[in-house]
Amino acid sequence: MKSVFVALALVLWSIPALGADDPVVARIGERTFLLSDLNRWMSHDTEEGRKVIEKDAKKKAFLLRQIVTSMAIAEQARKEGFDQRPDIRENAELLVNNMLSMEYLDKVVAQRVQVTEEDLRKHYEENVKSYQLPERARVRQILLKVERTAPEAEVAAVKARAGKLLAQAKAGGDFAALASEHSEDEASKRKGGEVGPFARGSLAPEFEEAAFSLKPGEVSGIVETDAGFHILKVEERLEPSVQPYDEVKERIRRKVTIDMKRKAVDDYVEKLSREKGVEIDAAGLFGGAGNPHLR
Repeated sequence: MKSVFVALALVLWSIPALGADDPVVARIGERTFLLSDLNRWMSHDTEEGRKVIEKDAKKKAFLLRQIVTSMAIAEQARKEGFDQRPDIRENAELLVNNMLSMEYLDKVVAQRVQVTEEDLRKHYEENVKSYQLPERARVRQILLKVERTAPEAEVAAVKARAGKLLAQAKAGGDFAALASEHSEDEASKRKGGEVGPFARGSLAPEFEEAAFSLKPGEVSGIVETDAGFHILKVEERLEPSVQPYDEVKERIRRKVTIDMKRKAVDDYVEKLSREKGVEIDAAGLFGGAGNPHLR
């Protein structure tokens, strides 16, 4: 892919930049590389890849250095006639053919796919089991951290603190406020100790046993896990259910679109191979009877 990288960079260098607000971001001798040149190069990446680079100044600077360094090296290679070597020209042709085929399949063949509402609903109905939700619980927790291997005195002190908080919760104290003030689980304390909804098998067994044994509104005793001592209040118990179509529609659209595009590409490649008379001579490739996997 290095040859393609250099070729793209050289092409972009030759395209004049437009717009007044287009600063120089790099130089090679007297030549300049503009911000628009870099943005054009980045446009060849995926949307996700572009976002990653845009958010990280170091990655963006590293990418720019890669581009201009590759251009400088390629320029020197051309001066020495390296681009005229038969092996280099053959490799470049192979890379260009590969790029052309991949881009054509992505930008032309795959883009012919039109996903309809009927396609989405059909997938939902045929795969409804995939959208079933198990029994779940949503709780609030107060966690006081201590390792099981900590000295007994330390464990006892933390447990005593937990006992005092439990007494306040049992006496009708505002559980969310107690969690926000005292819990040592940073992720949940910002939400008043809220955890979930979660299904069985996703959290510590002791935690889950307590959560699924209580009714909404009930407060647990002190629950010990490897993380420390927990106090739980069950906010909601959710029975097994099937996610409504509208709730999962966009997730289905992404999956169906990917599947349909993949099939469209596979069908096109197979059809074109037949039309162009593409054949693999397994006997010639492997000798004798050939490779049975290619039959």
